[in-house]
Amino acid sequence: MLNKIFINITILLLSISYSFSYANEPVDIWSIEKEKVENITTNSDLEDNNEPSETIVINNNLTSSIEEGEILNKKKVVGLYDPEENGFDLEMWNNTEPNKIFELSKKINNMTLSEDAKNIYTKLLLTNSYSPKDEIDEKVFLDIKSDWLIKFKDVDLIKEYLKKNIDIDSKDQLTKFVLNELLSINESKKACEFLEELNTNFKDNYLKKFSIYCLIYLKKNEQASLRYDLEKELGYKDPFFEKKFQYLQGYVSNSPDTSETDLLNLHLSYLTNKEYKYIPNDKTSKIYWRYLSSNNLLESLNNIDTEDEKQISLLEKATHQGNYEEIDLLNLYKRFQFSVDQLLNIDDEIRKISKIQSRALLYQGILLNKDPNIAVKLSRALKESFENDNISNAFDDELKKILKKYDLKDLSSDLTEFYSKSLEQDKLDRDIKYDNKILHQSKLVKYFGKENVPIKKIEKDLNNYLKKVKKSKTNYLITKDIILIEAMVSDGIEIKDEYKDLFNSKENTIPTDIQVLINDREIGMAVLRLIEIIGQDKIEDLGSETLYFLINALNQMNIDPIRNEILYSVLPLRA
Repeated sequence: MLNKIFINITILLLSISYSFSYANEPVDIWSIEKEKVENITTNSDLEDNNEPSETIVINNNLTSSIEEGEILNKKKVVGLYDPEENGFDLEMWNNTEPNKIFELSKKINNMTLSEDAKNIYTKLLLTNSYSPKDEIDEKVFLDIKSDWLIKFKDVDLIKEYLKKNIDIDSKDQLTKFVLNELLSINESKKACEFLEELNTNFKDNYLKKFSIYCLIYLKKNEQASLRYDLEKELGYKDPFFEKKFQYLQGYVSNSPDTSETDLLNLHLSYLTNKEYKYIPNDKTSKIYWRYLSSNNLLESLNNIDTEDEKQISLLEKATHQGNYEEIDLLNLYKRFQFSVDQLLNIDDEIRKISKIQSRALLYQGILLNKDPNIAVKLSRALKESFENDNISNAFDDELKKILKKYDLKDLSSDLTEFYSKSLEQDKLDRDIKYDNKILHQSKLVKYFGKENVPIKKIEKDLNNYLKKVKKSKTNYLITKDIILIEAMVSDGIEIKDEYKDLFNSKENTIPTDIQVLINDREIGMAVLRLIEIIGQDKIEDLGSETLYFLINALNQMNIDPIRNEILYSVLPLRA
């Protein structure tokens, strides 16, 4: 009886607490205005009954705004970025049938996109915009955003998205993903602080359990007890978690039970049972591997049997997936025993032994050889061995460290391509090398960068360049030059009439369906098609004609920020 009274008091206190927190929540201004209008109507009725009342003048514009606001309010605005930031607008999806958006978005979600395509797609999906009116369509639309965020795996981006859109239906799915990702890299504190910052209730039982655990982790044990009792009163049941809760609160002295049904249960098993040991296998999920690796819970290198190739193969796959350190795998290879003859005749010996043994032999050969050509040749063979077994990422960062020990000039011609390709840096990391003899590589390109170059200066410099072209018989404009000029003209930069004959706008090469979308102001859908076309290609690798129609389309839609980012990355020469 006392326990029931205590629980009822707890529920009452929590209800009061929730009411207080809701009082600080953002309010629907259109609902408030609607109530004002209803109050005005009531007062008018009182006047008809000869009751004294205050004279109120209704502003027709206000009434009109209220009606418009009520209509707009039915369409939820969901996103992270301001539309102007990326050159989009709130209504970019309004003119397109939702099913067409969903069909193409799902197709793109299943594609392997280049970093360039990912960047544009992320900006498109996460820019604040109106959702479809229909509740079913709205849910699908928001699910597409959530699915992409999870596939993109940017935890910080998801956290910001959730903070700004805490009332969306997919919040549980996204929150669970963030918490598991943080827990898997030994960041329990960040996970619990994020939950505390969200300050919301969840329908999902896993999140309820995680929320209670976090209250204990943050040393808010009394709140944890109140929350747990409330959830039990509302029907929450989890025998395993109840035992762990009792132990963590100090109500019982031991809790040997273990469970791997979810990541939090695995974590609680290790936390409450020092004898517990979980052995991963080929069906173990990536996130479990990451958790075990981050918490130093994997088998010690010294305890791994080098003859157990099944276990070593498992570690190779885990390394490829980023869940096991490359250097740890390579150190394991060092434990293999080979004869002097094998180490002196590596090319012949690797054909006689297993693939795993051959990789170990190749790595030991790399370490023992001081000759740059032999070391790089063995490195290439080791990389190819990983690639042939579809685990190429298992030898990536450490390969770069090995190759950086040698100079390109010391290598034979058959190794230079492998060396250069393996050490290739991202193009944007290189310094720009301006060449004022070539328009699209001249300092005019700064216009598309983040430097604030005065328009008048750009206009003067562009016309001066065209003046030189007109006087010269050897200079001429190529497609990339025309791309630069048309982008500037699209922004209002004026070219003198006497130079306009130097370049003729190229024939419109935009695919017909995309041009129709642009003409009909189906901006979101048009950009989706551009992303589909870019696909897995780097924009810098696109042909000039494809780049031309891509920039032409962005010019027509006035999506200047994304256009400028593309042009600044592909036009200038980088060294």
